[in-house]
Amino acid sequence: MTGANHPALRYIAVYKFLKALGLLLLATVAFGFVHTPWLEQAARWVAELPIRTGHDFLIHGMDQLLDLSPRKFQLIGAGACVYAALFVVEGWGLWRGKRWAEYLTVFATASLIPFEIWEIFHHFTWLKIAALVVNIAIVIYLWRIARRG
Repeated sequence: MTGANHPALRYIAVYKFLKALGLLLLATVAFGFVHTPWLEQAARWVAELPIRTGHDFLIHGMDQLLDLSPRKFQLIGAGACVYAALFVVEGWGLWRGKRWAEYLTVFATASLIPFEIWEIFHHFTWLKIAALVVNIAIVIYLWRIARRG
């Protein structure tokens, strides 16, 4: 079975499209914080939440956001847009069964694995572990089918 006919490519493409959508949402929020009072409003809303567990964590996170400059929000938004574009290109190519997309996805995904591992060691969550496992599986899977074709 060639890479172009392999059914799992569509699942990986959908995964890439979902990541792109998440990054575009992040970019929208980051750009929204640049020249509007959204951030202060969000901070007030978080401070007034009637929750008991995790409230200090949310307040700390909002304090960190309030310390970011508009330039940093612009950089976060721009970076999120660049990565979203990459994920859309990967997803489109994989959806269409293009060999170049298999290699591009192997390279792009594998190049981010060291950063994912670093992030896990510094800010551990099970979600990050799951994402790392999925990305490693994608790299191995695509490398195998790309080499066979």
